[in-house]
Amino acid sequence: MIFTETNIYILSKLAALIRRDVGTRHRLNSHETILALLYDAAQSSDERIQGYYYRFLENLSPEHLIGFRTTGLRIPDQYMRKSGLLPTPISRQ
Repeated sequence: MIFTETNIYILSKLAALIRRDVGTRHRLNSHETILALLYDAAQSSDERIQGYYYRFLENLSPEHLIGFRTTGLRIPDQYMRKSGLLPTPISRQ
């Protein structure tokens, strides 16, 4: 996975907030640990964590959003309505 600088910053803030809130330490060194962090953020009721999580989603590419949703990550429908996400029956040829 390749993320923007903004999303890397948001992931590090999420890791710090989740560690303080839940006590779980997430290292950002593999796909699995990033997914675990995002699952924890999606399930949190803390407003700051939710705010950073939604900012993270706003900055993702359509491919990332689809990929994360297929892994079971909770992504609100409003983020799945980005241009380029919905397949159309019209060919691009």
